[in-house]
Amino acid sequence: MLNKKQQLLLNNFADKSDVLLNLGIISTDNFTGEIGEYLVCKYFNLKKSNRSNKAVDGISSNGERFQIKAKVVKQNRYNYNFKNLETSLFDVLALVYFDQFYNPLKIIIIPSKKIYKGEIRITKANLSSFQQIEGENIKLSKNKKEAINDFAIAFNNLIENNIVSSRHIVGDIGEYYACELLDLIRNKNKSEKGFDAIHSNGLTFEIKTRRVYESERRLSKTRRINNLVGKTANYLIVVVLDKSFRCVGMWLIPIENILNPKSAKLEIVNTTRGTLNIVPSKISWLKTGQRFISFSNIKQSNVLPNTPPLPRESPRVVWQALISKELPPMNNKTSHYEQKLQTCLAGRQVP
Repeated sequence: MLNKKQQLLLNNFADKSDVLLNLGIISTDNFTGEIGEYLVCKYFNLKKSNRSNKAVDGISSNGERFQIKAKVVKQNRYNYNFKNLETSLFDVLALVYFDQFYNPLKIIIIPSKKIYKGEIRITKANLSSFQQIEGENIKLSKNKKEAINDFAIAFNNLIENNIVSSRHIVGDIGEYYACELLDLIRNKNKSEKGFDAIHSNGLTFEIKTRRVYESERRLSKTRRINNLVGKTANYLIVVVLDKSFRCVGMWLIPIENILNPKSAKLEIVNTTRGTLNIVPSKISWLKTGQRFISFSNIKQSNVLPNTPPLPRESPRVVWQALISKELPPMNNKTSHYEQKLQTCLAGRQVP
């Protein structure tokens, strides 16, 4: 899926990100945010919060709670809009601006009491009204500064070689693999949140990518797939990457069959009805499963999107259907769940 040069660039990027991990600068794949958090915590001598505290990234010695944001800008364009800030949960908003090599340009400090109804806009006109720390006053040790710059160069090489198109690196790489393999067209409408890609046959797809490998960086089996509620896509594509961003598993799942769309475990690829495998799994606890052949093959086997999932209630009826693959004709004594199951059987094949 990737040529030799592209894979070498990804290997180099993975190595540079591991250097930042080992230096304690990052701990996840949210690279820009975590470099920003590291700099602010170091400058203000904050204790970094754990990941479960979504609104607070660091706490000062006097108890002030900091929420930290970071942004890479070109030509010192400092415009930034914030919405839906939960100002009751933090005391200070700290915004870090970086150049293309993650050199800090400035930190802007905004007390939460100056944020009205959870929204604030930073523009050229009001920039001077906020407390600012200029980049030359933000000091780092030589080895950490060089490590961050090397990481930035490795990332810029990915952009220049069309491997990624944004700083959402893991997601971009997963979308690249999925679209290449399935001949999908990426959804370029950034305001359309319902799907990531579309096929020429009209089917739409949400693509979720997770990087899975055993290290101090993460516990692999805790990885989750979040925020599928309200997605309009017909299918979810799950892409799994290894440490060097190689694809080590890919699955196609009817999105309506996912039982916990708000926060599903990655292991839904093992348990969700109608799941098909695109790239065989190299992860021991993720099963390869039934092979995907083509979209026309899916239609022929009647595994179609937008058909209702089997009911979890009425085990006797479900068991009967699994054995016989059919139900007796419905009548006025047929239960609600039998009717629902009969509808399901009419719309899809029961394995």
